[in-house]
Amino acid sequence: VPEEYGGLGMGFVSTMLACDYVLGGNGSLATAYGAHTGIGTLPTLLYGSEELKKKYLPDLATGTKFGAYCLTEPDAGSDANSGKTRAKLSDDGKHYIINGQKMWISNAGFADTFTLFAKIDDDKNITGFVINRSELEDPNSLSFGEEEHKLGIRSSSTRQVFFNDMKIPVENMLGERNNGFKIALNALNVGRIKLAAANLDGQRRILNHSIQYANERKQFGVSISTFGAIRKKIAEMSTGVFVSEAGSYRLAKNVEDKIAELVAGGMDHQQAELKGVEEFAVEASILKVFVSDLTQNTADEGIQIYGGMGFSEDTPMESAWRDARIGRIYEGTNEINRLLAVGMLIKRAMKGELDLLSPAMAISKELMGIPSFEVPDYSEFMSEEKAIIANLKKVFLMVSGAALQKYMMDIEKQQHLLLNASEILNQIYMAESAVLRAEKHFSADSVEAAMAQLNLYKAIDKIISAAKEGIVSFAEGDEQRMMLSGLRRFTKYTNQPNVVALTEKVAAHYIEKGAY
Repeated sequence: VPEEYGGLGMGFVSTMLACDYVLGGNGSLATAYGAHTGIGTLPTLLYGSEELKKKYLPDLATGTKFGAYCLTEPDAGSDANSGKTRAKLSDDGKHYIINGQKMWISNAGFADTFTLFAKIDDDKNITGFVINRSELEDPNSLSFGEEEHKLGIRSSSTRQVFFNDMKIPVENMLGERNNGFKIALNALNVGRIKLAAANLDGQRRILNHSIQYANERKQFGVSISTFGAIRKKIAEMSTGVFVSEAGSYRLAKNVEDKIAELVAGGMDHQQAELKGVEEFAVEASILKVFVSDLTQNTADEGIQIYGGMGFSEDTPMESAWRDARIGRIYEGTNEINRLLAVGMLIKRAMKGELDLLSPAMAISKELMGIPSFEVPDYSEFMSEEKAIIANLKKVFLMVSGAALQKYMMDIEKQQHLLLNASEILNQIYMAESAVLRAEKHFSADSVEAAMAQLNLYKAIDKIISAAKEGIVSFAEGDEQRMMLSGLRRFTKYTNQPNVVALTEKVAAHYIEKGAY
């Protein structure tokens, strides 16, 4: 929030750091904080009139009032425009009268400021509004269900919200009529990026507890951290944290740089932030999926390291596992975000904003040519890893380009195929982020370089599996054989890494250190 509205005016990277280091210790705190500072505040900041910003943002920025975001309904989750909450203009034209129901609303039990969405009359799309509870003419027009009984984040407030002839002044509309779906999506894009940041310290804490327990727990006269199976888990968990950090702060810096570029070009800062996040909506979905999946897996592996004790409520693993689960549902389920990531790229291609077909056709031509048998010079640090990633991008273009040519406008109906393409895209982006981080900040013999290499090796296996499944689902005969041959060509190493040695190097480093 800018200083003029009571905030600190921090950059995007700084807000990510705040999410990272403030929220990792408790999933319920992360939920309350994220719902307030993110989706509970951003719609007013990005779409509110100057009067609404001056009225609501200072209290939201200082925490004098807390925000809640009311979008989801019993029959309207990912399909937000199918919601049944309605807004009708009052006879005097001064208010919209809201009737309807929302559910799974974080902070509902104590929030003061509500951002909500409703359809005006029979509009095609929803419209956004903002209101303080204290402003209501009839306090009983806003009511709440009981606190939900949840698997995790149990100390956060989650309730249903009911609107019964609730009056909102017409000037409290956010943006334009019929534009609520866009407001919701853009708020969620920011939320996805910050959700990733909010998971990072949680991953570190789970890992640190696991390392500490493995060093202290003795079986057969030695610490279980000396056992290869445990060391493998710790190495993979550490690598996951490193990659999650790399992707999160890479994207944050990209967004911040884009905002600065737009502001330098004369754009208003709030609009620049909106456009900057829109520019990286694909990456936001990728990041959200990878990090939330990884957090759940990290907690699960932590339980395994603790063994029977991990199943007890008396250890930190139990609540960590329960709290981590919501991350794969928040801000759109991971399945929706996987489909969105590829779907957004395809839509841009269909609109002529992004050329996918020309590079895909160039790759097809390359596959029909004679491959080079010259051994490349990979003496420079991370040069082979970067070359492999460049080839992995060819895999994505090969699969997505051929699929797009085959299905054209019907591609959105091929969800199995889109999920395959999304897995390829996901693994490429995060692997590249780790390689770029290692190259920029560390040396060839560093444990960070080992983690980047270890992650890339694992990513290639996942990409091969997803690409093969996708290719066989739609390609036949010579086309299928050519694409499978291309897959083998584009996923090969010149210098095969010793994965066991890399794993041991990472494990030894963090087990000896006693923490990440």
